Amino acid sequence: MTVILGVKLPDKEINAVEFQRILTEFNCIIKMRIGINNSTLFCSSSGIILLQVEDNKNSVELEKSLLNINGIELQRMTF
Repeated sequence: MTVILGVKLPDKEINAVEFQRILTEFNCIIKMRIGINNSTLFCSSSGIILLQVEDNKNSVELEKSLLNINGIELQRMTF
């Protein structure tokens, strides 16, 4: 099964360090990471990141950890 997590960081400057720390902690289950910037603004303070992850108990823990970041939005797609 393929799992894609869509993560919206509302303020990259405040949340980027914590976000990166969590991704580093769960790096073994992350197969792909794509960052999407707001195309209407150069150097927007918000961003969307897509993560392809292994579907296991660690992916659920990754989701919980990311949702603890203030203001983050997360959606899960499963194929």
